[in-house]
Amino acid sequence: LTILAQPPPRAPPGEKVDAAGVAEAARELVRKYRAIDEGFSPTIEIRDDVGSLLVSGRKLMIASSTSMLRSRVDALLSHEISVHLLTHFNGATQGLTVFRTGLAHYEGLQEGLGVFAEWAVGGLSAARLRLLAGRVVAVNSMLDGAEFVEVYRELVDGHGLRRSSAFDITTRVFRSGGFAKDSIYLKGFQDVIGLVAKGASLEPFWIGKIAREHVGAIEELLQRNLIRPPLFKPEFLQREDVEDRIARLRGETSFAKILDVE
Repeated sequence: LTILAQPPPRAPPGEKVDAAGVAEAARELVRKYRAIDEGFSPTIEIRDDVGSLLVSGRKLMIASSTSMLRSRVDALLSHEISVHLLTHFNGATQGLTVFRTGLAHYEGLQEGLGVFAEWAVGGLSAARLRLLAGRVVAVNSMLDGAEFVEVYRELVDGHGLRRSSAFDITTRVFRSGGFAKDSIYLKGFQDVIGLVAKGASLEPFWIGKIAREHVGAIEELLQRNLIRPPLFKPEFLQREDVEDRIARLRGETSFAKILDVE
């Protein structure tokens, strides 16, 4: 992956935010959606038994050990709240539970939308891309039969990742006997970027947790009034800078250029 070719320069340290700070920022974003409808009611928890920021059902779980740059908070909450939780609560307004739990093969597009949200708000940094690309490499090596140490060494010696990052990626990929889901983030992002570049609407994907192949059926169900249009739409899409960024994307076909759009 060319994303791994050049390590990003070390950025000067910025202001850090702990778990309580992330939780407060999350509540502020949730309040914007609750102003539309009080049905947007996730549970926000700070927990000792998770290692990062993640969504499960209607819960946003924040690791108690969280310490992240303040500049990353908006991007991560746009990913977790304005995509994962938003599609959960939109799906819950439909007549079938599957719209909030997820139709078959939904995860690739869902995570692609999450990374797209990070990109849209200007938060998809070179370091973040390098991390996502490293996970793809690690999953591929694991599936080819590489052991933990072999994957770690490939990331460090073969692709120049810092040892701490390589160890975190390898640990993540090998947890619970092997976690291959990390390979779908970049592919899903590329799919979403491709749709937007061609002028396709993302509107069907806000209805619930669906895959790309379901769009035709979703549009027909909408026309027949068998499902509802999305009650909530991502807050970030209303921002002027996001609108400008997406407008510049129209018609672009080079993924490398898209990543350098800023």
